[in-house]
Amino acid sequence: MGITEYDYDGDMSYYQNQLARKGITKEMFDMDNYAGLTTSELQGIVDSIRAVPQSVGKHTGQPA
Repeated sequence: MGITEYDYDGDMSYYQNQLARKGITKEMFDMDNYAGLTTSELQGIVDSIRAVPQSVGKHTGQPA
């Protein structure tokens, strides 16, 4: 049998703060939307996200 990991029921600020250190705000990516996942799943999300800078003045909302 495998090890059972329980859903995380703590404050999401631990994960949200890690994103903030990467330059990702809560408005950009809200970890509260991922309540109910395990700590491993949440950390995997945080580890895989990276900020992608947008060119100033080039974003028009239209496809290239």
